[in-house]
Amino acid sequence: MAELLAPAGSLDTVRAAIDAGADAIYLGGKGFNARKFAHNLSDEEMAQAVRIAHLMGVKIYVTVNILVADTELSDLTAYLKKLDDLSVDGIIVQDLAVAEIARRVVPKLPLHGSTQMTVSDLNGVRFLERLGFTQVVLARELPLSEIRYICAHAHAAIEVFIHGASCMAYSGQCLMSSFIGGRSGNRGACAQPCRLPYQLYDGDDLLTGEASYILSLKDLNSSSKIYELLSAGVSSLKIEGRMKGCGYVRTVVGAYRSLLDSWHQPATEQKHCLREAEEQLKQSFNRTYQADFLKDHLGRHTITAGIPGNRVPNTGGGDPGLTRHIPVYGHVDCTDQGNLRLTLWDEDGHTAEAVSSFQPERATRRPATRDWVKGQLERLGDTCFTLADASVWNESHMIPASILNELRRQAADRLEEDILSGYDRPSAGRAETDTTFVRAASIADTAPCITVRCDSPAQAEAALRAGAGRIIYGGETYDHHFVTAEEWKRVSALTASYGRELWAATPRVLWPRQVAAVRTELRLAVEAGISGIYAGNMGIFPLLESEGLSFPCSADWSLNIFNNQSAQAYIHVGCSELTLSPELTLRQIGRIIRQVPVSIEVLAEGRLEMMITEFCQAAACLSKEGKGHCNGACSGRHLSLEDRHGMHFPVVTDPFCRNHILNNRDLDMAPYYKDLRAAHISRLRIEGRGRSADWVSVQTARYVRLWEGRETMLLGKEDQHVTRGHFFHGII
Repeated sequence: MAELLAPAGSLDTVRAAIDAGADAIYLGGKGFNARKFAHNLSDEEMAQAVRIAHLMGVKIYVTVNILVADTELSDLTAYLKKLDDLSVDGIIVQDLAVAEIARRVVPKLPLHGSTQMTVSDLNGVRFLERLGFTQVVLARELPLSEIRYICAHAHAAIEVFIHGASCMAYSGQCLMSSFIGGRSGNRGACAQPCRLPYQLYDGDDLLTGEASYILSLKDLNSSSKIYELLSAGVSSLKIEGRMKGCGYVRTVVGAYRSLLDSWHQPATEQKHCLREAEEQLKQSFNRTYQADFLKDHLGRHTITAGIPGNRVPNTGGGDPGLTRHIPVYGHVDCTDQGNLRLTLWDEDGHTAEAVSSFQPERATRRPATRDWVKGQLERLGDTCFTLADASVWNESHMIPASILNELRRQAADRLEEDILSGYDRPSAGRAETDTTFVRAASIADTAPCITVRCDSPAQAEAALRAGAGRIIYGGETYDHHFVTAEEWKRVSALTASYGRELWAATPRVLWPRQVAAVRTELRLAVEAGISGIYAGNMGIFPLLESEGLSFPCSADWSLNIFNNQSAQAYIHVGCSELTLSPELTLRQIGRIIRQVPVSIEVLAEGRLEMMITEFCQAAACLSKEGKGHCNGACSGRHLSLEDRHGMHFPVVTDPFCRNHILNNRDLDMAPYYKDLRAAHISRLRIEGRGRSADWVSVQTARYVRLWEGRETMLLGKEDQHVTRGHFFHGII
């Protein structure tokens, strides 16, 4: 049976989750977790939570699921040791630096891959398995058919979200809050700009009427699909809601508990349980419900459209706390020496006894009867026990209540310790000795250069003519087309004629059904004569290995390399180059460069991607049937989202019908090129996809002249039409 995994943001919600029937609970401490503004648990509260949960046979997983700065790594190490000392059952990880450190200092602590890792295919799971992960959370966007395929072929336990709030963007791939207001979702501080109103435009034409909440997904409710998820082989069913209160946790966990318990019941009983569960869930916080991603059917019905607040009135009332207890049995007798003894035991065979120096004698007035003894032993207070029954060896003796009460306290404490000593923490995975996926011949250090990412031959030619040292091509184009064999050959011939490099890009998101298309594109790219490959997601590394492609490989910016330890992790995988996270400051970039032995690339110019979404705005707005049945509703359009301030964020569609929402302002670091050179950055990237060849030519020529020292640039007043990103202003 799959585990039911409940959220908790406080010690009270831990108790509520246990009481409602959770098999496992995930929670965060005061640092290093993706709910920065939740209450979260202090060290003392976490110790209590682990003790209570383990006594009740419930696991505790701790979220360590943010990107970690280099300056925080020593504190992180101490925190991981503390979690290991508490015997938590696993940590949920986004940053590979956390996994690298955990394997060194707390090797027995199980590693779980967070949804922030954007794992959406079997190769991504296999990548983490090789690194020692034992459980992996899949992206929320996957339909049942893809989940079933991954479960059937994975060795790691597969975890899937079944209920609660959902982000519009793929988790771990959203920069919108970060670039708009400096609050990063990758650091647990998302300001939720997707819950604000927007209007959809095609050029100057308004498509949506008045502003609506078209980036706000309805809450996930998988109750109607729970039996299919169990049949698919999902190991862990996860409820979102660490910011929610006890009432929400109790209601939602209870509803899904009843569904799981009915799994082997007759169909009529299952239908009855489902009806009851659905009624329960209607009473919990929700923005109305959908299960559209599981059904692989997205459309206007998937978003809230109206104000994305709670649709259920607050009924108030306190939470009863932990009412679920372990039944225990007691027996009072005397030792061979005549000393009073109390023995407690549970139904799992745990036993404890306490012995007093008091030696009972026959009573003259009030003997300790079985009923009296039972009444004293029932006073188990705030322990996790409840007395099921009690017996006494002889009902004719006198026993002082104070002595029996002290024996009860001692025996209960010892029984707790016996239960805890027998608790088995799940085994940690072991990273394979060889975690190198890519075995390319070492490449000679190349001179610093300007790289340009393009999605048309005209752009590539313009960039090369202007002096670009490398062209990045393929992967996710912005005009909804796959790169053909002829296109690869043409771009390859162009780069060769200029004596430059051509590298193939790969998608940031990949489903199992889409692997064949990427495999085909890589084969075409190799045949055309590429020099290297950019890995847009973790699953690309096992794919390259299985295809026997031994090319120089760069970990792309979407892998969120944020510190020197995660950089080292990708070097161990086989990367000969790295493209760092666009959320780093220039100072942080310099620190990483000084500590790694490979060349570093950063994004310096162009519209950065704020979101990548499975939900398609064009299909939802312009087609009644929604995504997959829209007859190319996005084709030939110039879509954008207008926010409350009149700013327009371009929306483009890739070959897999995913939307990419771009920043409303170009990143422009040209005025600071001397600072970039001083940091010893090897390559500056211009993001040219979706732009005109003329724009690509102008920007490339500008950066090449500056980079080569043929032009200087005086820094004047800051241009409000562009952004400097996070190079000088860090993220929260």
